[in-house]
Amino acid sequence: MKEIASYKTKYSSQQFIATVFFKENGLIIDITGPNDHLGGIGIGVPYIRKNGEKSANYHCISLPAHRDGELAAYIARNIAKITRFHTVVVLGVHFPKLTKTQLNGIIRFFEEWATEIGEQIVTEIS
Repeated sequence: MKEIASYKTKYSSQQFIATVFFKENGLIIDITGPNDHLGGIGIGVPYIRKNGEKSANYHCISLPAHRDGELAAYIARNIAKITRFHTVVVLGVHFPKLTKTQLNGIIRFFEEWATEIGEQIVTEIS
């Protein structure tokens, strides 16, 4: 397994780092931040639709008392769709006392960041 990149971002004054590793025909991405822990794992599996468009399926596993797996899966799906690599995301983020609106904002933020990461990976590999 070879580290190929590292990306940093901030959300709500908290810094997050995505470290990207390449292994065989896939990517492993470890996302760390404040209160870093293992909360969930997401897997993105790329495929081509019948109409020729890129897409990806996703699967997730959350550890007991965590909901990080779904977020990890959304990130993995976005990156797999763009890069065409099977993608595993390991994630554990903690935001205390979130409202539904705040949670949706976090999901949108991380999905957009995943898109940026995917596009940067494609640029760096080609």
